[in-house]
Amino acid sequence: MLFSVYELNIGGSEWFIILIVVVIFIFPTKITGFSRSIGRMIGEYEKARTKISSQKNMIISDPFTKPSKHDYAGPNIQRPISSEREKLELIAKSLSIDSENMQDDELRILISVKLRESQYKGNK
Repeated sequence: MLFSVYELNIGGSEWFIILIVVVIFIFPTKITGFSRSIGRMIGEYEKARTKISSQKNMIISDPFTKPSKHDYAGPNIQRPISSEREKLELIAKSLSIDSENMQDDELRILISVKLRESQYKGNK
């Protein structure tokens, strides 16, 4: 019992390094094929990413593009809205409705009528 107190004090990261070294020595041809396939996957990903990015930039930079049916055409909100009345006034303003002397219910009805009209015009 020469080494009765000796223990292998190898942590997780050391086992990982040992495993990588063993795999490199046992499967060198498999590693090259695997690394090639990983490289191809990364290359395809980069190509797709740049293609999507260039298409997005082309659409954003073209001022003559027609808005699609699914584009957001609502009000541009820059801050939190504190009350229901403020929300109604903001929507009314975006629809060119004068909301100054109207009650909330009247304003809701007029907003819903305007939105239905704009949807009807959009579907034609």
